Amino acid sequence: VVYELIRKRVKNINLRIDPDGAIKVSCSSRVSISEVESFMRAETKFIFKSLAKVSYRMDNAARPKSYEDGEEVNVFGERCTLHVSSGFPFKGVRYSYPDIYVCSDSPEKTQKLYEKWRRQKLRDKVYEMFEYYVPMFERKGVKAPDEVAFRTMSSRWGVCSPSARKITFNYNLFEAPEELIAYVVVHELAHFLEANHSDRFWKHVGDVMPDYKARRKLLRDY
Repeated sequence: VVYELIRKRVKNINLRIDPDGAIKVSCSSRVSISEVESFMRAETKFIFKSLAKVSYRMDNAARPKSYEDGEEVNVFGERCTLHVSSGFPFKGVRYSYPDIYVCSDSPEKTQKLYEKWRRQKLRDKVYEMFEYYVPMFERKGVKAPDEVAFRTMSSRWGVCSPSARKITFNYNLFEAPEELIAYVVVHELAHFLEANHSDRFWKHVGDVMPDYKARRKLLRDY
């Protein structure tokens, strides 16, 4: 097993597996390599179980890896196929479920065009959901956020900053089904009422989305 060893001032040997499957081990400089290796052997079962979950999530989400013709990708939870050619009679990206057509002559250009299209599609979808859900929160005394931002995040689907009146969404939501994206929208809007995950917070979420628990569970697979 390949892992990254990080030396820092900690009491124990700590193991972390990132969402992309990278294995990171942190420990004090006093800990020998043989002790680290012994620790890793003891954690073998946990490591392989965790990596299997990572592999499942990555396959389930089907985010593009090679940006090549024939690659399967998700569009809002639906499996689609990339078709790449420099001979298409149009520029950019065209989408007709279950096919995505990209006019390109290289994987690098395909990635640039696809990611631009992918990000715009997610922004449009989130703004569309805001039109539906924001009025529900306005009835609870919440105003629409002053700013909505998007960026790629490794461990969070969304971030709400109540004091800044800002919500940031993860671009990787694009591959998740629409009902799960809607859950994240509701979750983040609810933080304008409660900036925590208290029982009162979940009560606000449940008022707007009674089946939020099922959606939250499904989101873990992406």
